[in-house]
Amino acid sequence: MKPVKILLLLAAFFMLAPMACKKSSSKPQTVVSMTFKFNGTAETSTLLVATYYKSQNTVQIAGSVGSSQALDLMIENIKTGTFDIATDPTIIASYSTALDLDHTYLGTTGKIVITAFTSDTIAGTFEFSGTNGLGQAGSVTDGSFSAKLITQ
Repeated sequence: MKPVKILLLLAAFFMLAPMACKKSSSKPQTVVSMTFKFNGTAETSTLLVATYYKSQNTVQIAGSVGSSQALDLMIENIKTGTFDIATDPTIIASYSTALDLDHTYLGTTGKIVITAFTSDTIAGTFEFSGTNGLGQAGSVTDGSFSAKLITQ
């Protein structure tokens, strides 16, 4: 019985040894997050997806909050810099508080600032105001995001 224990210990050692010697990456890990305030209430995205459509040079950043709320940012001609929602018709910013268009606030004023844009990551800040399909005003403030990019 003793030789079997020794063989099992040796096998475990040889399986774990390569993991213990793993070289650390000098590249920092991207923290995936999206936070913002909607009408003054803090929200945190539970799922965040950032997709870069290379042929259109467009990025879509979509974050969900719970099961029925979602924030979506779409930026054409993507680069680092500031994008004005009021003057640039290629920028879309929206926040949905329910699963229908009546409860989706479409940004008409505000800005998106891209602070980092690489082949595999994107980060920035945002704020916007608009109305929903029922004519109610809403405001998204103090927004920030950091995500890994999926390229299509």
